[in-house]
Amino acid sequence: MIQPIFVYGQHILEQPCTDIQLESPQLQNLVNNLWDTMRNAQGCGLSAPQIGLPYNVFVIDSQNAFQAIGKGFRKRYFDAEDKGIQGIFINPQLLEVSSKMWKAEEGCLSLPSLIKGVSRPWQIKISYYNEQLEYRIQEFSGLTARMILHELDHTNGILLINHMGLLIKKYLYFKLKSIKKGRVKVSYPISTR
Repeated sequence: MIQPIFVYGQHILEQPCTDIQLESPQLQNLVNNLWDTMRNAQGCGLSAPQIGLPYNVFVIDSQNAFQAIGKGFRKRYFDAEDKGIQGIFINPQLLEVSSKMWKAEEGCLSLPSLIKGVSRPWQIKISYYNEQLEYRIQEFSGLTARMILHELDHTNGILLINHMGLLIKKYLYFKLKSIKKGRVKVSYPISTR
């Protein structure tokens, strides 16, 4: 079911999340709501706190991004054999990051209309439970790793705005104030409660 997306200024977005019990009756419904809400908003990732739940769970879709970008750009965002994924990450933990960094622009459904260039590691290793509740340790790279790190930030109470310097935050003061008050034009339902 499509849920309103919590936007900048909501306390839950600034709080670290807790792991969810794998046997929780809430889990399957949460995952379904994340997919429905993300797709409705035409996003590529969404975490539980963005729909008001304090759990360490998120979904990403880098496969759609792979298909949407031109072949010439794919080398910049994906390794040679990588075609992106559609994945569910339950109770993920970051284990390792590569020393190779790369900068790319990111947006966020909780900060509509803001785009920021962010430097992130090219490759990561994480542990998590998948949709079948199987424990996995896996490496990801490029855009998929970036999406995972962005959503991991959300589950740790870190927003895209936290990657911006003080001067930029001051410059964006009125835009952030508008987002906080729900005075933004978006195609998806938002929550400012």
